[in-house]
Amino acid sequence: MGSRWVVCARVAAGIALLFAARSAGADPAADSARVALPAATVRHWQVGLLRPDRIQHASLSWTVSLAVGLASRRPGAGLAAGLGLGLAKELHDLRGSGFDVVDLCADALGAGGAAWATQAIEH
Repeated sequence: MGSRWVVCARVAAGIALLFAARSAGADPAADSARVALPAATVRHWQVGLLRPDRIQHASLSWTVSLAVGLASRRPGAGLAAGLGLGLAKELHDLRGSGFDVVDLCADALGAGGAAWATQAIEH
């Protein structure tokens, strides 16, 4: 069962990297229009893994994954549901703010934690 999780994680990471690479070089005009980042002392909480948006990603993935995992008694189904929801959200963001790999990593942390919790509860 563990090898299936590894395969799912690798496929999700590959898809995320594919879309990140495509969105990174998609529009050179948009790259030149970017504004400068604030000072490091200001932006450390705005761009890191613990910024509020990413905590929302992780907590929603945790909740969805735990609910699906417990309802189905299959941690892998919960993991897939959480990662699938996060991937769908990032694909939707391609139209606006762009694909964010770190948001998807936050989704993976939440979904993975919930899969582990589901496994611990069920056994």
